Amino acid sequence: MEAQLAQTLPLDFAVHNIQPRDWVLVKEWKEAPLVAKWRGPFQVLLTTETAVKTAEHGWTHHTQVKISEAPEIWTSQLEEKDGKPQLTLHRSGLEQ
Repeated sequence: MEAQLAQTLPLDFAVHNIQPRDWVLVKEWKEAPLVAKWRGPFQVLLTTETAVKTAEHGWTHHTQVKISEAPEIWTSQLEEKDGKPQLTLHRSGLEQ
């Protein structure tokens, strides 16, 4: 009689290079028309050998995500200069 494992063994090699705190886009499929669409970016919370977890999408297979840059944050500041209002915009990325 041969014993079988109830769970598969971990892989000996990495199939993706995504790490927690990375930002990824998640592929979503629309029914009509059948076109791939990328949503995100979302921050990765956990990873396994073949999947990544985000707060918004839960566990997703590594073939359905791609690495992205951190989203940009825009801030505005209203100041008065020479009696006239002046609006200043600042752009920055999120800290990782």
